[in-house]
Amino acid sequence: MKLFINSYIEKLLKKANYEYDKKTKSWCASVDELPGAYAQADTVEEVRDQLAEVIEDYILVSIAERQKLPDFKNLKKFAKKLEYAKSS
Repeated sequence: MKLFINSYIEKLLKKANYEYDKKTKSWCASVDELPGAYAQADTVEEVRDQLAEVIEDYILVSIAERQKLPDFKNLKKFAKKLEYAKSS
């Protein structure tokens, strides 16, 4: 079974902008739909992994602050489950 949040992260990673910066000799990645979601690493694989972590953190903070996320369905339902898990 694939979790919804993982599918959401994968969807955003496919939309991400990946660019090699010759000045820093590193890869940079960002997601236009998530302001401030940015990662930088030596390889494409590393930057993709880092960006996935940034997106996950972005999602959790957005849920905690009840902020909207682009194309994230059932946010209210997910937030209730998260609050239930915190109270247990």
